[in-house]
Amino acid sequence: MKQEISITANLNEPDLLKTMVETLASRHIDMGYSETPVPADWKAIETSCLMAYVLGTFDLHAKGNIREQVNMPFASCFLFTCIKGKYGLFNLEWSSSLS
Repeated sequence: MKQEISITANLNEPDLLKTMVETLASRHIDMGYSETPVPADWKAIETSCLMAYVLGTFDLHAKGNIREQVNMPFASCFLFTCIKGKYGLFNLEWSSSLS
C-alpha cells in the first residue's frame, strides 16, 4: 500500500523571528575578516551566526487509502546565518535545524 505524506513546518511569528535574528546579528563584533585580501573577482563578506530556539507546528497530511491530518507543535534549535549587506546591516540568509 503506497501512501503519500506531505510535511510542512510552520514557524510562529516568522517576521518577528527574522527581525530578532538580524538585530542580534548586528551586535556581532567585527573581527575584520571582511577586509582580508582575497583572490581577484572574489569579495570577502562579514557573517554572523547565532543559535535560537524556534516554536512552530508540523502539519502532516497523509493521502491515499487513509486520509489523515496531524498538527504537531514543536520547539527546536536552529542555526541562523546572516551576512552584512551594502548599508552595514545584517540580512538573514539561511537557517538550518539542529535537531
